[in-house]
Amino acid sequence: MGTFKIVGSGFFTASRKARLAIYLWLANFLFSLVLVAPFYFLLQRDLARSLAGENLFKGQDLLWLGDLVYKYQDVLPLFLGWLALPSLFYLVLQVFLNGGVLGRISVGERVNLAAFLSDSARYFWRFFRVFLISIIGYVLVFGLLGRGLSAFFKIWTESASTQWTPLIASFLRLFIFLLLFSIVKMFFDYVKVGLVVEESKKTVRATLANFQFLGRRFFRAWGLFLLVGLMFIGLSIGYYLGARLIPKNSISPLVILFIWQQVYILARSWTTVLFFSTEYEFFKTHKYSAS
Repeated sequence: MGTFKIVGSGFFTASRKARLAIYLWLANFLFSLVLVAPFYFLLQRDLARSLAGENLFKGQDLLWLGDLVYKYQDVLPLFLGWLALPSLFYLVLQVFLNGGVLGRISVGERVNLAAFLSDSARYFWRFFRVFLISIIGYVLVFGLLGRGLSAFFKIWTESASTQWTPLIASFLRLFIFLLLFSIVKMFFDYVKVGLVVEESKKTVRATLANFQFLGRRFFRAWGLFLLVGLMFIGLSIGYYLGARLIPKNSISPLVILFIWQQVYILARSWTTVLFFSTEYEFFKTHKYSAS
């Protein structure tokens, strides 16, 4: 099966199981709600029925932000420390949700919340071990290879005779780092897919086997990943352009902007389902056609 056929098949699966995107959006929305609530009540207490609050919505005065930071400067480190724990919890939550997405993609049944949560719990420990292994992968790639690339670009820019050279070097470095991130992300996605397809619990063995699976099909798998990634980039650009058209000088447009943000997050959740759907199709097609 060719790349575009796999994308079409993945697109059909992601559309047929669109409820998965709704579950992902709902989980992220509830998580954000819990995270933002303390800051909301803090602002509500300090700005409610005040001129600063009115000017905030009108976009006329942001000096209140400096006053607020000064007033709560002793509490700020506590807030930053408090954000570290939710960030870690968010990563673990994504591991949990990935199990539900791949579990439901792998079966022909209709998607429902109970089955989604059941699959999330079923694959959680396997995917969590993959997450721990992936940390080692990211550290090796960005710690060792990343430092080498940074040293190369530093030597290049130090001998530059124009201001364009550092600018081009910064863009190229960012571009290469994004490509490296996509490779590592794709690799561990296929480890998860392999665990689900083969009903295996041996994450280390699945990780090592994935080197052999992707080794002979790397550019086809990576091209597929980047093709779906371009769709994600297109959605992000569309969201950004749409958000710029919404005025922010009163409460009503802010409500519209909030709704527009949620539409974007829902679309982004759907692309997550699309990523896994295409990877699942690619794995099954090439794994079993080869055998």
